[in-house]
Amino acid sequence: MRCNRAAGMVLLIGAAVTTLINIAFWNYSLNELNKQYQYKSDLVLDSSREMLIQHRIMTDALRAFFNASDEVTEVEFALFAQNLLKIKSAVAFTLSPVLTPVLISDPVFKSAIEKGKAETDKNGNITYLIDNFSSIVIKIDEPKMPYIVYAISHQKIQQRIDQHSDVCARLTFGGITLFNRGCDKEQDWTAMFGFHSEQFVDLPEYGTSFNLAVDYVPTKKELLGISLLILAISLLGVGLSVLFFILVQHRININKQRIETNSKFALLSTLNHEIRTPINAVLGYASMLNNMACDDAQRQNTVEKIIWSANLLNSVAQNTLTYTKASSGSLTLYYEKVDLIEYLYQIDDYYRAFGSTHKKQLMLNLRDATPPHILLDTTKFFQLTTNLVNNAFKYSSGDTVILDVKVKAIKDVASRRNAALCSQVDGFIRVAVRDFGKGMSAASQQALSKPFTTDDSSPTALKSGVGIGLYTCKTVIESVGGAIKIRSRKGKGTLVIFHFPYRVCSETEELVLVSQDKEAPTQQHDRPLQVHTAQFIEQAHKPQSTVTKRQGRVLLVDDNRFNLEVCKAMLEDEGFDVTTAENEREVFSAMATLSDHRVTHNDEAVYDELIILMDYMLAETDGFTLIESMKAKGYRQQHYFILSAHTEDEIQKVKTFSDIAFLQKPLDITLLKQKLPIGTMV
Repeated sequence: MRCNRAAGMVLLIGAAVTTLINIAFWNYSLNELNKQYQYKSDLVLDSSREMLIQHRIMTDALRAFFNASDEVTEVEFALFAQNLLKIKSAVAFTLSPVLTPVLISDPVFKSAIEKGKAETDKNGNITYLIDNFSSIVIKIDEPKMPYIVYAISHQKIQQRIDQHSDVCARLTFGGITLFNRGCDKEQDWTAMFGFHSEQFVDLPEYGTSFNLAVDYVPTKKELLGISLLILAISLLGVGLSVLFFILVQHRININKQRIETNSKFALLSTLNHEIRTPINAVLGYASMLNNMACDDAQRQNTVEKIIWSANLLNSVAQNTLTYTKASSGSLTLYYEKVDLIEYLYQIDDYYRAFGSTHKKQLMLNLRDATPPHILLDTTKFFQLTTNLVNNAFKYSSGDTVILDVKVKAIKDVASRRNAALCSQVDGFIRVAVRDFGKGMSAASQQALSKPFTTDDSSPTALKSGVGIGLYTCKTVIESVGGAIKIRSRKGKGTLVIFHFPYRVCSETEELVLVSQDKEAPTQQHDRPLQVHTAQFIEQAHKPQSTVTKRQGRVLLVDDNRFNLEVCKAMLEDEGFDVTTAENEREVFSAMATLSDHRVTHNDEAVYDELIILMDYMLAETDGFTLIESMKAKGYRQQHYFILSAHTEDEIQKVKTFSDIAFLQKPLDITLLKQKLPIGTMV
């Protein structure tokens, strides 16, 4: 399954959101671990700070005791110091001027104190070293004992910091560092996520300082819990991302299928309209041919119009078939021997016969010398040429269309777009179709590379058309190594040029198949169809008696002259008084001359109000929009009908305009009478 860009973006966004959530959760977890560490660290720091404050109070009390007394006896010192220091994890003693112990607060520590020694550094600072004690030497105002030593037991400090074994606490005091049991844990990968802090306390008045460092490493259980939660979030995020990816991809596929279905439906609907329009004309003209009492010239003119309509129908079918082959990539060329000049004159005669019908003239120009016979796929060449000429006849507002043809050998072709294919052909026929109409918009020119493309802003966009003609031409031409270009300017007209391959005909070469297929299909040409009038006469209704009853007045609006002529004849055969119009300007011009009044014919009452029969797809607008414009100008009392080759459910506006009746082509006069409201007859 091909990943759509939007679905891929959903997957990427899901992965990015999952990553951001994991990062946010990890930061939150670290913050929680840090809070836990801060709590434990604060306990250790507070405990150590409390211990140090207590020792400081002791030293201050001892100093105050000696400073307040003229002379301190051994008994007085023993009583004061024992009560003060016994439970406070320290011992105090005085030093003589020669730095020997004099008064000791607790005789239990006398041996350890006497084993110690006093040292004086170069700055005159005195320290007293005792095993397993850290001491502070304080100068006091006592001539015989100028110093008092306050010694703190390492054992007692160790007991205090061991109370917090869930962290690693290191207390540095007097040059000695003590560790608690929390520092005995073996270091592993969890140390990467550890926390550390230190607190330094300087006591310059006592010539010493303290430094307490606390380290905390989360347990493996805590880190494993966090990792499992991150893994769960990742799996959930990936799962939801994939789920949304599938949902979006599914929705895109559904929309794509709906678009494809709608495109197919639009194609079938348009084909239905395209086929019904010439069929309606064929049936109408055949009926007219059977019913009219006219000379041979009139009959021949009618037959020519039937042939033209039938050829249009055949062209629709051929375009559809070629489009299908182009989409599947199965186009092939089937060469046959042809007299190119004679063939081009046949095309010229084909359009010359119907020049009066379209009020346009085809001018054929043959340039330079043309080989007498060549090998050519006449079916596709005829289809391409007539497609472009038909477009010029249909959409051009000018009265002349130029068909310019020139045969160019390979050596004369400046660019070889497909060298492998060009090696199999001898040259290209350059065909240029030029009209002098309003020109094509940029949106309309996109039909060359995109099938079913129409320009909604163009006045001609509402005209009938499958939207695959130009695309079919481009696909056929490029698949055989040719090229096609469009040059169009607003108000100047359009020039379409294409190159179609041919081969030089040898004496023994009658048919060459440029294909991998071994069997060539039966050759079918889009030549003008020979239609026998007998076929129409056999199927047409017998002439009916002359209608003497006048049914009413009708304004018939259609931009297709064949339909306009057929429907007008059918309505007049039924006794209607018909006025025709092809565009909005002619509609309002006709309405200006038609007034709503009661009409009598042969002393019989007829419809008092005007009947408007409006084709749905007009050149400059659609039927509903034009009817709305008519109502806006005050024409509200008329009976409005919409005529279309589409079915009623294919046109959404039918439901919107409930006051406008719908009639499907071909026009059914009986159904028209049935839909006229009761009471319009007087």
